[in-house]
Amino acid sequence: MPQQLDQHAQAQVALVVFRVGPYRAALDACHVLAMTNHPTASRTANAQSLLDEDDDHAPPTRWLTLRDAQTASDNQNTWQLGVSGDITLQQLPANRLYPLPKLLLSRRFSTALCGLAFDQQQLVLLLDARKLNPSLSQAPALSQPTTNS
Repeated sequence: MPQQLDQHAQAQVALVVFRVGPYRAALDACHVLAMTNHPTASRTANAQSLLDEDDDHAPPTRWLTLRDAQTASDNQNTWQLGVSGDITLQQLPANRLYPLPKLLLSRRFSTALCGLAFDQQQLVLLLDARKLNPSLSQAPALSQPTTNS
């Protein structure tokens, strides 16, 4: 039995970690298809708009390509989440990932917020990529420029 506990303690979870304003956030790496410096998908959203309603967000400097959970039948349908700053792929021990406490769960700002982790004495917000919705988190900085004829 102690051997099983030791294996459980050694389990690692691959996370894509990035900054969202003053916070650190993470997605399970299996949901992130690519990272680019410029948006290439027809649908985009600024990650900062997930945490506050203020329209004054810094423009994203990196783009994470995610599979659209709303159209799971078509694996080619993707959208991009814009983030500012560095993006890292990290392996965190599974025993350092925690579900949301009941009080936070009842008052969370987004259904995508599913848990918390601590890495290097910093709080990391765990987001469920399947519950992120680009149409619910659009930011004005991401709208496509229009031309006046």
